[in-house]
Amino acid sequence: MKVLCSDPRNTVFVVSGDSRKNVVNAIGNISGLGLAASNGACFAPPLKPNKTERIWKYFDLGVNWDAVKAIVLPVFAKYTARTNGSVTKMTHSSIGWSYYSCDPEWGSQQATHLVMELEESLRPFDVRFVMIKGIVEIVPRRLNKGLIVKNVLREVSRRSPELDIDFILCMGDDIHDEKMFTSVFSFIAELEAPTHLPVSLPVVDGAGAVISPSISSFEDNKEWKEDVTKLAQRNSSKNNGLFAFTVAVGKKESNASTYVDDANDVGTLLIKLSGI
Repeated sequence: MKVLCSDPRNTVFVVSGDSRKNVVNAIGNISGLGLAASNGACFAPPLKPNKTERIWKYFDLGVNWDAVKAIVLPVFAKYTARTNGSVTKMTHSSIGWSYYSCDPEWGSQQATHLVMELEESLRPFDVRFVMIKGIVEIVPRRLNKGLIVKNVLREVSRRSPELDIDFILCMGDDIHDEKMFTSVFSFIAELEAPTHLPVSLPVVDGAGAVISPSISSFEDNKEWKEDVTKLAQRNSSKNNGLFAFTVAVGKKESNASTYVDDANDVGTLLIKLSGI
């Protein structure tokens, strides 16, 4: 990873469902590596050499989390008390109840009742329930890992007008990663038809100030319109192709075009790409 990140031609991001704190503690010291936590709800551009503090940005997902927590946390506390081994987990843009370490049958049963109890109370909020890997998670309806993938690809294209993106590798191992794969294909489609841009959510800083506004159509933003038009023209005028690989970890039904068997293969692939 350090070798790949050290090449200025590369843009490398790790997109995690874990909290910002845990992601930073695990790999935050790698210079040149971009990070995204909470399934892409918050992200920090690649850390520059000799810099130790990251600048975090956030997608404005339109959810009042203080109001959601006021409803959810007392209910989670009740179910935690009655289910040995369960815990509440919180990230920047999600609230989860984990029963991974509980009796499987009892935990699954309690998770079903928990969702039934909260569904009506949370109906006014733009959130949804996700149930995977022994956890019930409440997340913004508009949040998915595809947001950060599309953002990264667009930003790389805009800040390097003299260079084409000629290689994309996107790998993931769970259901949340499926949106990353489709976002790669969507970005490639943008290069061919820039007038069909999908909605882009606003990005804000830690204080809530808007860094980049929402774009709901091609005509919304003059600067953006000019950028993507130039990008599409540049792409069509070049003979060198764009090689894009979407890779599922594990053989299974997926939106990815290819797969590797397991996490060991991911490590092997990164080592080969680095040239070590």
